[in-house]
Amino acid sequence: MKWVALLSLIAVSVVRLPAPVVITTSGPVRGRISENGNFYEYFGIPYATVDERNRFQAPLPAPQWSEIFEATNENTWCPQKSIGPIVFGEPDCLKLNVYSPVKAVKLPVMVYIHGGCFFSGAGSPYLYGGDFFAENQVVFVGINYRLSVEGFLCLGIEEAPGNAGLKDQIAALKWIQENIANFGGDPDNVTLFGESAGAVSTSFMILSPAARGLFHKAILQSGSSLAPWALQHDPIRTASALVKKFGYDTKDPYEIYSILSNKTVNELVLALNNEEKYCVADFNIFVPCVERPIEGIESVITEYPTNVIRSGNYTKVPMIIGNTDKEGIYFVAADYGVNLANHTNFDIMSNLQNDLEFPNDWERNCTAERLKTHYLSSSTEDNMIMNVVELYSDVHFKFPSVIESEMYSMTTDQPIYYYIFKYSGLINMPKLISGFGLIKGASHADELFYLFKPHSFPLPQKSLESTMIARMLEMWTNFARYGNPTPKRTKILPYIWNPSREPNPTALVIDSRITTAPMWNEQSVKLWNETYRKYRKRNYGFKDFCSIRQQ
Repeated sequence: MKWVALLSLIAVSVVRLPAPVVITTSGPVRGRISENGNFYEYFGIPYATVDERNRFQAPLPAPQWSEIFEATNENTWCPQKSIGPIVFGEPDCLKLNVYSPVKAVKLPVMVYIHGGCFFSGAGSPYLYGGDFFAENQVVFVGINYRLSVEGFLCLGIEEAPGNAGLKDQIAALKWIQENIANFGGDPDNVTLFGESAGAVSTSFMILSPAARGLFHKAILQSGSSLAPWALQHDPIRTASALVKKFGYDTKDPYEIYSILSNKTVNELVLALNNEEKYCVADFNIFVPCVERPIEGIESVITEYPTNVIRSGNYTKVPMIIGNTDKEGIYFVAADYGVNLANHTNFDIMSNLQNDLEFPNDWERNCTAERLKTHYLSSSTEDNMIMNVVELYSDVHFKFPSVIESEMYSMTTDQPIYYYIFKYSGLINMPKLISGFGLIKGASHADELFYLFKPHSFPLPQKSLESTMIARMLEMWTNFARYGNPTPKRTKILPYIWNPSREPNPTALVIDSRITTAPMWNEQSVKLWNETYRKYRKRNYGFKDFCSIRQQ
């Protein structure tokens, strides 16, 4: 009998019990109970449809079913490249995952948009398990959206108007509005948050009339709609470069569409091999675009972001905006490794996106010298790589956030909370994987493992970093619940995090010891402000705004 009891316990731990059936607008769904029994998991629920009818267009309505849908598939991915010539994921990938605390009734909802530079990643528990949020009495939703050319081919024609991936996100938010109450969530208290490309997406949701009323608070982690890699500066050029890899030389949008629509998803993903620079300094990546108006088609982005923010015609909600102190580690490691020993002809200008345009070589060379003076003049062989990290951090993450958040502070009456995450802990996984584990501070995406529990590999998070995990979760879920990350001092949060409206806002510095500090390095901001004011390729509103900032 003892052996029977033991085997029964093992079986219970392997075969998870079913969660209650929930009725959705598509039909009934049944998930499973979490391993600890504290919440329910509903994985892989279709929220919209994509097939050959709308391959590069807005999503179609979700499928319908009458039988119970078993929502237990936790590894749905949109097509993307793996190692070598391997593509994984499925084209009909518009699925979401819901974590609902047991006995949930009208709880705050947090919706996470994953990063991955718009060509990789997923909202699945593989990396972004929402366990900790559910344990903090929040209904958590992770979403998938189409990536790369499938999600962001922007030809300005009816067959491929652009921003299909952002339109997927809006469809997911609409599904949440219609269904989340049945999972115990409050559709009138939805916090949208994302990191990297997910923060860029969140920023675009704030700016888009199509997303109005679908969320009520926002958290932008290490990403801005004004980042040079966040917007296609010449979508036809990007698409033309892709078809050239298949042997065609054309800039005609209809010809490009005809070529690409006859290629399989795998062929398109493998053609986009990002062989020169990884993500932020790559010229030919498929990301959001400003759409050309087309009759009968609802656009997501109709104007350049600065124009929308300046007009004040956007969704005004309480916000948290922040970044890590050494964002560039992850990207510099991908481009150069842990040192520049094998890059003797290092060209500082090759690390910039193509949103800067110089009238002649003299001005380009002068700008290069100014950047070298600022970032590399004091470099030794030992610290040069960290100076390049600072360059990447400033141009691709920090300066865009400076401009965006300053413009928000001028045009909204809602509170904005700023943070700098510089905690160097045992589960700063991106920094460790990049080979910079001995460097103090935090890389791009290092904060994520203090918020999420990946289901793909064991991380003894609670035993190693219980204090920082509890601190991050309490601030983020307090914000979702109250619109204030620290409504009162507690044992885990013995401080008050105040919003800020200063030109250089006061930020909460999240480290072993919590402090406050100015958000921006003024000298770096001045350098990039002057550079963009002179040489921005197109007037995204930067020139006008930078003139205001100088006054």
